[in-house]
Amino acid sequence: MRQKIKIIQVRPQKSDPEKLGVELIQRRLARIRHQMEQSQPVADWLEVAIAMWRMRQSDDEDSISGPLAKPTVFDYPHYPTRLPSVDRARIMAWVQARVSAMPPGTQLPSKIPSEERDALAAAARGMRAVYLTEHQIDEAFARVHKNFPWLERATERAWRIALRRAQSSLPVGVGAMLLHGAPGLGKSAWARAVAQALQVPSVEIDVGATGGVFDIQGVAQGWSSASKGKVVSTMISECLGNPLIILDELDAGSSAAGSTRGSIPGLSKILMGMIEPSTAGAWTCPYFQIPVDLRHTSWVASTNNFSHIEQALLDRMVVVEVSELTRQHLLEFTDREAEKRFDAEIAEVVVAQVDKSLKQGHRLSLRHVMRLLDKAEEVADRPMLH
Repeated sequence: MRQKIKIIQVRPQKSDPEKLGVELIQRRLARIRHQMEQSQPVADWLEVAIAMWRMRQSDDEDSISGPLAKPTVFDYPHYPTRLPSVDRARIMAWVQARVSAMPPGTQLPSKIPSEERDALAAAARGMRAVYLTEHQIDEAFARVHKNFPWLERATERAWRIALRRAQSSLPVGVGAMLLHGAPGLGKSAWARAVAQALQVPSVEIDVGATGGVFDIQGVAQGWSSASKGKVVSTMISECLGNPLIILDELDAGSSAAGSTRGSIPGLSKILMGMIEPSTAGAWTCPYFQIPVDLRHTSWVASTNNFSHIEQALLDRMVVVEVSELTRQHLLEFTDREAEKRFDAEIAEVVVAQVDKSLKQGHRLSLRHVMRLLDKAEEVADRPMLH
């Protein structure tokens, strides 16, 4: 189920009273015309007019001027062409008073392009939000658990958070979670599966590659690289107020972002403002300089090491320790993924190869298995040489 919620706090600019008044006058005139066209007197008149027109048709065949056009409702003697001047003046006065009483619109930075202003105005009228019932949430996380059984702890915590939100009549979400574990355990893949199961869009930010600050919050106008952050950009483009944000390698986040104009707080401090309920409800977007409600946004971050993450941020997230993959889990994952790509014979060979490597003592992760599957797919797709 999808409902509309208020996420972006933007007051629209005042309308031009002259233009708005003319539009309302035209609407009023169209409504009067429609009512008249549906009335019995007009229907009776039109029936008689068409009958007389048909009688004249034979007489007018030899006429130099040709036959007359078939009568329509527009030929009705009392068909209105414009509103009386008194009504027009009353509408214009009402519009002028209403526009004058409106508070001034939100002033956006002058450099924001007009197409972005239009998209922001549309989003400000209300964004969609996904709501799921408790039964739907149970089914969603059952599917996630089936594909990621080794992430049972994370699935259970996310399921309980989503259930509490549903019981409070809130949009579906999993709050702010941090998955801690070795590389190659499928933490980000799990987060994508959760977003798909909950029917919400997701956006993935590689903190290790970019530092995360600008990708998450954006860059204010006045900087040469001014841009919307991926969080707000996704919300506006999808017109949806409860997306899921995936942060890879949170421990690699920058401690501060510098520029010739000074420095920006590090990723941990920025995330605290976007996650903490007391500030997330009116978080200020640096690019648009407007408050955005992030309380319904879900966050799933992954890390291999806690040492570079501030304790204050950890205290605001649900931290889940991810267990190592068992041999059985890895073989089941390999079998499931191989069946998606190959026929039964090739899939059996791939699973046997993984099982052989494990028995020889090799430590394999999901990444190793995916690379093996990619290689097998590449070999299978090669043309046969004669």
